[in-house]
Amino acid sequence: MAHMSAFLATTPDFGLLGTPSSNPSSDDDSAAQAKKHARPKHEIEVLHAKHMELQRQLQLLQLLRAPPRPLTPWQARAMRQAEAAQRTLQENSRLKRLVNDQRKVLASLERSLRKCPRLLSRDPTTHTEDDDTTPFKRLLQRQFDKMESEWIQRRLYDGTAPLRYTMVERGTEDGAIASFHFVAKMIAPLDYTSMAHVFWTHKTGLLGPSCSVHRTIDHNIVYMRELTRYADLHVPVMETHDCFGRFHEPGRVVMVWRSVGQDETITAHGTDHLVGHRWGWLVVEETTASECSVQCSMTTNIPTIPASASATEVAAWTDRLVQSSHTSKDALGAVVQAAVLERREQLESFYG
Repeated sequence: MAHMSAFLATTPDFGLLGTPSSNPSSDDDSAAQAKKHARPKHEIEVLHAKHMELQRQLQLLQLLRAPPRPLTPWQARAMRQAEAAQRTLQENSRLKRLVNDQRKVLASLERSLRKCPRLLSRDPTTHTEDDDTTPFKRLLQRQFDKMESEWIQRRLYDGTAPLRYTMVERGTEDGAIASFHFVAKMIAPLDYTSMAHVFWTHKTGLLGPSCSVHRTIDHNIVYMRELTRYADLHVPVMETHDCFGRFHEPGRVVMVWRSVGQDETITAHGTDHLVGHRWGWLVVEETTASECSVQCSMTTNIPTIPASASATEVAAWTDRLVQSSHTSKDALGAVVQAAVLERREQLESFYG
């Protein structure tokens, strides 16, 4: 309280500044107050002096410190290895993230595999025979179930359209072509149902002279037979029996096919004919109301050719078979393009 009174006594508002003091100790209090007010300035000066002393010591230490020596080749190499190890750790972390993403994709594919779609309902007007068609439906269902793993193997899920390539596999002993694979992915300017209809119509109706529909099991299962012969080569005719099916799912249509072996066929292959074996999948999936994605993967195995044919003829026959496959796909592309234009004109005139 005495200090507060002394402080207020120096202010003009209280009327005590410059007034003679009646207290004998007022001079001593004023001197003590003046000394107290001078302390902060003194402390600042002391701190400033310490700061200058520390700066002087720092400069002295910097002058006394030895200059950095150049790195030896071994030290430089160790630093590079440490940096490379750090980059490796970062790349490892990135790859782990990619693996986790792929695991999520595989988990979603596994969930989709558990939902086994069924073939579209049977059209009673196309087939009235009493024989059992279950084996063909089972064959196509098994082929359908293999599609997801095929798409992963061929990298069709993360592939960017347009995509088209052919891959040839050769035997380990003689280096001859053992099989060839065709993969394609594209965007078509047509709704997916119309595009699927174009492919199905071409596959089951617009056939060449060497291929014929052997039997229509129902409007979603067709049994076909094809004879491949090259008259100028002394190689037997290749006979291929294919079972072709269509599956319908929300937002997409899946077509699958697989050759039927001699123990599965409706009619026997020719006794002196080579037995062809091929399989594939074609998916037409909706992207927008007027656009769809088309993805395809197919494989053809080269049959064992009798030893009576020369190695030159076998090589020529195989090369011609691969070339015929490319020609057939190019022809299909032209037909599909024309059909797309025609279908779009029909839709425009209908909705016009």
